[in-house]
Amino acid sequence: MPKEVEVTFINSVAVSGFANGVCNFALSTARYVPGKDADGKAIVVIDEFVSANLRMDLFCAQQLHDSLATIIKQNTVQPTKAEVN
Repeated sequence: MPKEVEVTFINSVAVSGFANGVCNFALSTARYVPGKDADGKAIVVIDEFVSANLRMDLFCAQQLHDSLATIIKQNTVQPTKAEVN
């Protein structure tokens, strides 16, 4: 039976880079936690932390790029000619 893989929700790309043929990404998640301001008033603090590190070769990065482009295009509204002019 295949091992189940954990799913991590991410909010942003914290860091990205390329070295020695490998693309590197640190992905972060925002965690909302209770806190207090300087006056002791209760506030919500956004605690952002690196929740996933991805490493891939350039070919895989190109596949990911193409997949993301397709998903974004299919799920965003394109302006009509009337809206552009």
